[in-house]
Amino acid sequence: MSKESGSEAFSKGALVVAAVQALVLWWLHQSIDTRVWPATAPGALFAVYLVAVFLPATLLVLWSQRHERMLWVSGVAVATFLALTGYGSFGDLPSLVGEINLDEDRIAGFLLPWTVSWLIALPMLRARLEAGRWHTPYAVLFRSAWRSYLTLAESALFTGAFWLLLLLWAALFETLGNEFFKTIFSDPRFVYPATTLAFATATQIIGSSDRFIDGVLDQLLGLMKWLLPLAGLIVIAFSMALLPKLPALLGSGERVINSAVLLALVAVTLLLFNAAYREGDLDPGYGRWLQQLLRVVPPLLVLIALTALYSMCVRLADLGLTPARYWGLVTAIFATLYAVGYAYASLRAGPWLGAISRVNFGVSVMLLATLLVSLTPVADPLRLSVASQLKRALAASTADARASALQFLRFDSSERGRSALDAIVRGEVSTTDPARNAALRFEARQIAAQESKKSSPQADLAATPARYATWRSTLRVVPTGTPISASLEAAIREEFSLSASLLDPGGNAPAPQLVFVDLDGDGVPEALLLAGTLRGTPQQQRDYHVFRDSGGVWSRWSRGTWRGN
Repeated sequence: MSKESGSEAFSKGALVVAAVQALVLWWLHQSIDTRVWPATAPGALFAVYLVAVFLPATLLVLWSQRHERMLWVSGVAVATFLALTGYGSFGDLPSLVGEINLDEDRIAGFLLPWTVSWLIALPMLRARLEAGRWHTPYAVLFRSAWRSYLTLAESALFTGAFWLLLLLWAALFETLGNEFFKTIFSDPRFVYPATTLAFATATQIIGSSDRFIDGVLDQLLGLMKWLLPLAGLIVIAFSMALLPKLPALLGSGERVINSAVLLALVAVTLLLFNAAYREGDLDPGYGRWLQQLLRVVPPLLVLIALTALYSMCVRLADLGLTPARYWGLVTAIFATLYAVGYAYASLRAGPWLGAISRVNFGVSVMLLATLLVSLTPVADPLRLSVASQLKRALAASTADARASALQFLRFDSSERGRSALDAIVRGEVSTTDPARNAALRFEARQIAAQESKKSSPQADLAATPARYATWRSTLRVVPTGTPISASLEAAIREEFSLSASLLDPGGNAPAPQLVFVDLDGDGVPEALLLAGTLRGTPQQQRDYHVFRDSGGVWSRWSRGTWRGN
């Protein structure tokens, strides 16, 4: 890697990148405040945010290689991928005219795999730029990875310390009754450039000295490697406790153990093995007997990883796929692959764990490909989860399993899941068993009416049978004489039980009307129930409930208030 003096390394171009980044972030902030594009298009908003955050960060960390054409080609590729996948992940959300409120779980479901992908790809790109070829020695890749991570971590720490000093500055003057600096430091026009310029400054200062980074790295790895014997002891002790119980646990066909705990143990132990192995050209300093004893640990990690994978598979078979379980399954699979690779390296004759370098590179490339594909429609966790839970709802043999699947579609899967739930309510998706189908649609209507996951539609206490009978006797049907089937009668009664006070407000409210009219142009009339008080100009009944017939089964399609002029 080229060595540059501090003044030369601190390029004005890096500050220009930071300034442009601040300008874009401020523009996005303003679009949210003023509710104009791209804030009104969540897909575009998220796509631009992704590019504005990750593209400058990539360039700044690799700024010493700014004269390499490959850096800029890679930057264009990163920006293009983020723009397409970011828009695709959020482009199905409706245009928001009020507060921008993207689903936090959905954001995390995109950001976490993308960030891990970026952290895997960044060192590979850095090694390519430094070595001049993609097939780089493991030592170069190892150093590139840790240098990149330390640069990011120390730059974030510097930026945080910078803001702590500014907050202290503002707080000191505030004690004197002067809020000028507090106002300035909280203004977005100051926040964005101050943050991006501080981060850019840190990356340039840190990146200008490989010797400084390598010194921190050597100290950090030197400390971490002495935790490996303790981690190995934990793995051995836990495996000895697990083995006698494993046959009974596996034979039960139930979830074996909390897979997250097992995977955490595998991940931490593998990280400590890397700290000890480093580039593979140094003796870890454990002594011969301890090195040989540590060779036992990776095969035991295979046992633990497989147990976690089995536990995850049992849970998936029982509860279906969700985005969280999708990533749990990916984690368990790759933990097993890494553990198997490390077990092979530990049992292989020759230098201590000499094959770790090939295992790390090969499995990392597979993990990177898996993560990137998961951000596209091909393996979108949300799409796969909606399909899994819809299938589970249709095939559920118990009410609890069906309710769990429908709850996921209603509250945990954004617009895609709610569309699937609405399709069940409308009868567009059904089972082949009429009895089970009736129960499915009834429960789907109940859950679709819930306002939150913790609430359920409550019956109106005023909806007594006598009150319904009285209200029903006043119902006018248009066209006159149109028969009301038993299924439609049941749907209207159910709606009354939930909304009696709205449908029958009393006083001078006019008689309710049930109008049979084709609202969607499919040639089959819907039942439009107009009820409630007279409101608006001109005075009319404006509360409506629409019922739809699907295969002889009526259910509520929609409801609301007609606002008119």
